Amino acid sequence: MFSLMQYLQEVAARHAEELGFGFARMSEINAYWVLSNIRIEITRLPRRDEHVTIRTWPSGFTRTVATREFVGKDGSGSEIFRAGSEWMVLKKETNRLKNLFRLDLGLPETGQKALAGEWNRLERRREYRSVECLRVPYSSIDLNGHVNNTEYVRWGVDALRSAFGLEDDIRSLQATYLSEVFEGDEVDIAVSSDDEGKLHVLGSKPVEDGAVYLMEVVC
Repeated sequence: MFSLMQYLQEVAARHAEELGFGFARMSEINAYWVLSNIRIEITRLPRRDEHVTIRTWPSGFTRTVATREFVGKDGSGSEIFRAGSEWMVLKKETNRLKNLFRLDLGLPETGQKALAGEWNRLERRREYRSVECLRVPYSSIDLNGHVNNTEYVRWGVDALRSAFGLEDDIRSLQATYLSEVFEGDEVDIAVSSDDEGKLHVLGSKPVEDGAVYLMEVVC
């Protein structure tokens, strides 16, 4: 899942650059994109050395959130995963949200969605049990100076595997990002499960209301 997240991040960045609102354009306006929510539905994960084609497209935006879709197919053209994602633009000095209506990025107002039905940001559950407390290393930091979104998924999957013996047959994964994390920060990774067979992850800093991200996995 960590590797798949990296591929989705890469293809999103490349396509945004081609469309004129990627890293270069964001640097000109002293801002950057951050992933705020993503849901991936999986038929199967790609195998080693397998050829996979990922198609992506922007699918609409509001004042604060732009959406992007993904579909992955194998060499025979069979679909193996699809995903929807939500992104925000933050100002570099303040990390405050920018109004997408005022940025003139050429984003489409609407577009086809990859996932059927409505899906919302995850909400915190009442109870979790702690699995580990980690200190963020330099290797987890991206070009914008904070933990890369793919790292949270890696931490979450590792914690679920440790707590529940999670294997690689994940059918869906959703991650909702709540706040930024920086080098040297401590993050407590806690897990829980529910009666529907869903597995949950909460990452939080050791401060009041310090939730960092939420994750939900279905196998």
